[in-house]
Amino acid sequence: MKVKKLFDHIEWWALKCKQDMRNCQRQLTPFINAQIENANLFYQRLAKTKNGKQKIRELKLKPIG
Repeated sequence: MKVKKLFDHIEWWALKCKQDMRNCQRQLTPFINAQIENANLFYQRLAKTKNGKQKIRELKLKPIG
């Protein structure tokens, strides 16, 4: 049930984006920028920990999936 609800929401959002892409971009851009900023802050904090720089290298080299 939750999966169907999620897919319904995704389909709704895709249709909304097709109908008014500029408005969607205005809504999504701050969210995406915040995600990137949070990731950068995480890496900065991790780099300050013991073996942090090594962990970052391992994360960046790890295959996705």
